[in-house]
Amino acid sequence: MIAPFHGTQSPYNPVRTGLLGVVAALLGLVAGCATLGQRVEHTELAPGAPTAQEVRAALAENDAKLTNFRAAGSFTIESPELKATERFPSGMVAFRKPGDLHVEGRIKLNIVAFELTSRGNEFLIEFPTKRDVDERYYYRLEGEVIESVPFSVSPSDVAREMFIPEEWARIPERHMRVIAYDAAAQEATLLIGPARHPRRRIVVHGPPWVVVKNERLLESGDPLAVTLLSDYHVSDGVMFPAKIDVSFPTQQARMTFEMRNIRINTTLDDALFRIAWRPGKP
Repeated sequence: MIAPFHGTQSPYNPVRTGLLGVVAALLGLVAGCATLGQRVEHTELAPGAPTAQEVRAALAENDAKLTNFRAAGSFTIESPELKATERFPSGMVAFRKPGDLHVEGRIKLNIVAFELTSRGNEFLIEFPTKRDVDERYYYRLEGEVIESVPFSVSPSDVAREMFIPEEWARIPERHMRVIAYDAAAQEATLLIGPARHPRRRIVVHGPPWVVVKNERLLESGDPLAVTLLSDYHVSDGVMFPAKIDVSFPTQQARMTFEMRNIRINTTLDDALFRIAWRPGKP
């Protein structure tokens, strides 16, 4: 759980705790780089398999076209802390490069019940319906440590991990390898990172190649986080998924986004990414 920045510990709230647990898992996945990894047995690929260079070029070209996006939609949160899945039937998501993110979850009567804003090295979660400051705001600055997550990570990494996990064009050729290819499904599996300790495993579908599964790996080689991306649409020349499902097997937590009215490379109000509260403010 992310502890309040000041004041006494607020009373236990399972919905708040569950939401924060998922966010803590998000922060954990972007810092959980592998150090050992599992040995990968290289097998002969089926005819028609793409090269790693072809996949990398396609992913880099697509991401280079994306500057920002905004979408309406719904999202859900699942966590052991919650008695039931928490659903926000309406809301919005906005993202702009390199790593600014704003998420709103709305409940009945179109009331905003949850806001998440990440900008630069700052990260703020707000529960607007709460009046007590300790319950309403959860702020984090780069370099600070979240309870139960014993490392530091830039808040902007959270947004990038969900939408642009790698700078594909900058990955050395030797650090991106095709390890399997399913010709019938037109899907290839690749490992990313040094051969003995890959940090990521992805499944791409194509051509044109898009990521449909993205696994951030633990040092054991097991997945720390699994992101499924589906229902791709083309807008402004960018292939973009309308559905994103992020699960954290070690945390038994999950977050799903179902987006609609996706606008790519649109005009975004800078106020969307404004950090509205910092410690010390009433």
